[in-house]
Amino acid sequence: MELSKLDRYKDKSEFVEDLRKKAFETEMTYHGCAQAVLKPFLDIFEEDNNLVMMATSPFAGGLALTGNNCGALTGGLIVLGLVFGRKDVNEGMDGILEGIRPMRKLVRYFEGEQGTVNCRDITQTDVADPVKSVEYFDHGGLEKCARIIADVAAFVGDILYEEKEARQ
Repeated sequence: MELSKLDRYKDKSEFVEDLRKKAFETEMTYHGCAQAVLKPFLDIFEEDNNLVMMATSPFAGGLALTGNNCGALTGGLIVLGLVFGRKDVNEGMDGILEGIRPMRKLVRYFEGEQGTVNCRDITQTDVADPVKSVEYFDHGGLEKCARIIADVAAFVGDILYEEKEARQ
């Protein structure tokens, strides 16, 4: 992702709010936590990466509807990996560690906001159970998840904007 594309925004606030809005709308329209975080970034950075979108499919409902790690967090980490991740496995652990700081920052933020990283603890339901899932989403669950997704996208956007400014 080419961070110079953020220059089209007048400031960080405008960029972050655009991400927040697009991520919320993506979740409300299409669903899929990780994809709802990722898609606005791909759109803004004009990246047409179907393979990454496909790879994020299983991160809904907490790792393939298991209730484990929240897909919003996973999607945010994927976005950060596209910017800060190691480019080649031959870089070894040094390549991973070089870009890990912003990723750890996101995890700490998320845990601080949600008190957990697990979908089942956030939603207090089993989204793989059709009856429980319908009940959760019929009682505001989709909006709750969309707000979390929007917050993660905004936080990741803040990190990326800061990185853009640091590189100038």
